Amino acid sequence: MAFFCLSRRGCSQLQPWPWQKTPGRGPSWLLLAALSAALDLLPVTEGQIKVITPPELLSKFHGSRGRIAGSTATFGAPFYGDVVMGRLVYGLSKHNDVYCSQEDYDVPSPETFQTEGSSYRKVKLLNIIMVRRGKCSFTTKVKVAQDKGAHAVIIVDREDSPLTAESLANIIVADDGYGSSVYIPSVLISKEDGQQLISAAQSTEVVIELAWNLPTDHVVTMDMWMSSGSSQSMQFLKDFAPKRRTLNEVMIFNPHYAVFSMDTNDIAIYAGVCLENAGSKGEFCAEDPDGAGDVTGKEVLEEDVRQLCIHEATKVARSSMEVSRSGQAVEYAEKYWDYMEKYPQRCPVDGTGSKKFGEECSIEVMKEVGINADEIVQCAMTSKVEKLRQQLKDTAWSDQAIRVNGWRFKGIVTADLVVRAICSGFIHQPAECSKLVEKRDVFVPYVVPVSGGVSFGELLAWLLATVALGFVCMLMYKRYLKKEMRSTLREEVMLEVQAQMGEYAQLRGA
Repeated sequence: MAFFCLSRRGCSQLQPWPWQKTPGRGPSWLLLAALSAALDLLPVTEGQIKVITPPELLSKFHGSRGRIAGSTATFGAPFYGDVVMGRLVYGLSKHNDVYCSQEDYDVPSPETFQTEGSSYRKVKLLNIIMVRRGKCSFTTKVKVAQDKGAHAVIIVDREDSPLTAESLANIIVADDGYGSSVYIPSVLISKEDGQQLISAAQSTEVVIELAWNLPTDHVVTMDMWMSSGSSQSMQFLKDFAPKRRTLNEVMIFNPHYAVFSMDTNDIAIYAGVCLENAGSKGEFCAEDPDGAGDVTGKEVLEEDVRQLCIHEATKVARSSMEVSRSGQAVEYAEKYWDYMEKYPQRCPVDGTGSKKFGEECSIEVMKEVGINADEIVQCAMTSKVEKLRQQLKDTAWSDQAIRVNGWRFKGIVTADLVVRAICSGFIHQPAECSKLVEKRDVFVPYVVPVSGGVSFGELLAWLLATVALGFVCMLMYKRYLKKEMRSTLREEVMLEVQAQMGEYAQLRGA
């Protein structure tokens, strides 16, 4: 099985391509080679480390002015838009477990101080723990360090690694599937740079800065690769939609959809996964989102095309000051985002009947948000092949990927963290960002917003409705009790009267 990485020179914790999850599937090797060559040239978001003290360590990085570049993990939450300072902490591996367990190493707790009038102690500097790569996944190492009080982690490459600082920048520090429990950032650096830091940290206090820098422009461009059959992609777009509206004057959004080809004529392999086109059996394919369920990769491709048509048909040019400065055409597709907010819940992959994922449900949502459904259906019919071929050419490093100003986004894919990255990509940060981004407390764990939950306002409304319903029920019950008591008293009085009348009749008979 082939795997992917951002460099043909070396990879780490490699992940299979999406189509390799099903035996017998595989892309064109020509396409794979071209993609690998293109990715070698793609800039990635680097975690930049800058040595602050001690001076003797700073002098060893004189050529880069104290800066060390590294590859940021795809999990965790980098401090986009912030420059944070912390002390390096390193503990020797005690059990040869290579930092894969809590018991393997010890690190001192973060230094704290207490201000006058405060009842608790504050952390003085971030605790940036260094660990060695090897034996277990990156995610496991970072999770262990996080549990030991780390605010960020620097992973030093193995001592026997052939990778240099330059080639290491192209390595994917991948999630092993358990990255959702990690909320701190981590950076992989070369063994040479890492050894310098380790040696210094063992003998003196080392203070460094961490920053995640993106190229800047007057207008930020965001490219996103996704699949309409992916609940994660669709949920992200739903959460991102209101933020996109706020940024409509200063941001360019380019949607891309995950499409791949297969070199096969075996109908058992491509049936339901690929779209048949003029005799080509596997030119356009998409992942089957529900396995043995009703929705197929073919239907996913058709919905992808509809969404591309909606974006194309509804985008309108903007004319802000930032647009004139950048010289770029900024367009905003309001109806596309209205559609993307409603579609994931209205037409889920596991939906049934009129709520089933597919054209029928899609048309209903289009009508609901004011999109000309006939125009979109016609567009999908006439431009399907053209649009899918373009998506095939624009393949990214993952079927769920984000690029900001041409640089690969790293970290947890949440609307909040992506907006932080976007707002760090402006030459002059616009007023819109101050509405969307709150100052992040680097000492507080980054909490991933839970999608599909109930807001405080909704909770309060439900509580008030419940109290009101309870009050109404109590009034009705009170009224019922009064009525029941009157009925009971009436019956008792009637029985008493009847009894007295019976006694009176007996007296008269006597």
